[in-house]
Amino acid sequence: MERVRKTYYKEKEILILDYSECKGDGMIKVYEQAKQLVLNEKKRFLILSIFSSKTFVSPEYLRHIEKDILKVDEFIEKQAVIGLSQTQIWILKGINLWYRKKIYSYNSLDEALEFLIKENDNKD
Repeated sequence: MERVRKTYYKEKEILILDYSECKGDGMIKVYEQAKQLVLNEKKRFLILSIFSSKTFVSPEYLRHIEKDILKVDEFIEKQAVIGLSQTQIWILKGINLWYRKKIYSYNSLDEALEFLIKENDNKD
């Protein structure tokens, strides 16, 4: 299965970044593939990132995102993530401190998808 793919949920297009079991360079490759798709299509996306307990968020990946995210920021409408471990949730909290568009973590795919398609930005 493709790590970067589009799907539809209740007639809304969702861009999926599947980081399951990725480490360091693998995570950067997924991000770069998604970035190219977004820059080529030049439209706003609802983004769902999928992690697993074997996904390793390396310092190199975090630095890459920190330096590069502004290139695609205008095309990100909302972001949700599923599958985070407790340690990864803490990393996400740190990212949300400096990134102006909050990324929300959910326990289930259905919760994340429902959040993404809601018209308002509030989690509740």
